[in-house]
Amino acid sequence: MISRLKNAACMAGIVGGSLLVAGCALEANAEETAEHSAALSCDLPTQSVITVTGTDSYRVEQQVLLDAPVGKVWAQLGRLERFFEIALPNATDLHWVVGDGRSVGDELNFVLDGGLIRLRVVTRDRDEHTFEYELIEPSLGIAELESTLTLSRHGNRTALVWVRNFRMEEGVSFDGLSEVVQQEFGNLIARFSP
Repeated sequence: MISRLKNAACMAGIVGGSLLVAGCALEANAEETAEHSAALSCDLPTQSVITVTGTDSYRVEQQVLLDAPVGKVWAQLGRLERFFEIALPNATDLHWVVGDGRSVGDELNFVLDGGLIRLRVVTRDRDEHTFEYELIEPSLGIAELESTLTLSRHGNRTALVWVRNFRMEEGVSFDGLSEVVQQEFGNLIARFSP
């Protein structure tokens, strides 16, 4: 059973009885959470929800308010290779094999934990501060990945929204990848923390 709870400060998801929230240490079963959802609070303006969407399929929705103007954030995150240099600092050999990351269809390769990751730019809109990318071929137990990153102005700050849809290879657990997903998100937040 998957449930979602919203609060002014954070969003939570119940997956297998565990409440998943970035920045909050909470755990409850579905019944307890439903009863106490009004009392749920979180000091961080972050949201991180992992939802099971089907057999071996997961949707990760993450959002945070960054302490920097949208232009400054886009300058650092608006190209896929720079984005991954920040989100996955242990990735190596980041290089464009097609294009330079400014056009639809450009392809970026890098190595992570001994596996070759091949990504393709699906859309990139400098004016709207958004890009989408997809995994070209299965790697590290991930059969498919579609991802969208959107930045929007929030006063002198930036709202970052990152949505990813994963389909894992049959028999591969999402548990290990969920830790990487949270670490990537944490690295992006840390980059723009005062």
